Amino acid sequence: MPEKQLRKDAETISAMFDSIAPNYDRLNHLLSFGIDRIWRRRLVGAVVSSGAESVLDLACGTGDVSLALRRKGLEVTGADISENMLALARRKAPDIRFVYGDAASLPFDDGVFDAVTIAFGIRNFDKRDRCLREIFRVLKDNGTLAVVEFSIPRNRIWRGIYTFYFKNILPAVGRAVSRQTYAYTYLPESSFDFPAPERFCLEMEESGFKDVVPRSMTGGVAYLYTGRK
Repeated sequence: MPEKQLRKDAETISAMFDSIAPNYDRLNHLLSFGIDRIWRRRLVGAVVSSGAESVLDLACGTGDVSLALRRKGLEVTGADISENMLALARRKAPDIRFVYGDAASLPFDDGVFDAVTIAFGIRNFDKRDRCLREIFRVLKDNGTLAVVEFSIPRNRIWRGIYTFYFKNILPAVGRAVSRQTYAYTYLPESSFDFPAPERFCLEMEESGFKDVVPRSMTGGVAYLYTGRK
């Protein structure tokens, strides 16, 4: 499915996430029926099994993945473009360094991190090819990129249930709880516009990553993608 021209410039995305930051964690768990915790654990497990010691948690939001990685003994830096999200992350995990960081121009030297994680953030990146090249740049040789992102189930019945929920129920609940209309309309639109797993794997490979593997989760509702520099 070709991507729509959704506004993904840094100013628009940061303002949107600033506006929903106070309710972000609660709505994540509510709208996913708590399954988002399992998806994030799979992401953390992939990084731990890679042998990484230093990790950049990109689009870190309120810091759930950063904190989970830190609890595994890893050295973690979190980066996001939403200052309100970062403020919550710093309160949640004061021992982790959280910085403002745009994926298209990361404020880090070359070859700094053993791994980069992105949990449900890469669909929001403007100029995704440029962002992937930036991630590749800040990774050490043989470093790992691990991404969790929404996808569209291939089973026709499951896809129908998922589509109805994602396009009708989820936005209504999100608006009711957060009082923000655009953010919970944007979420399903951006998810449906994200490339199919095969296409995103190709994007990773075109950015220099090798051994790229997609892993379906919850019947294809989400995928865990891993690749090495």
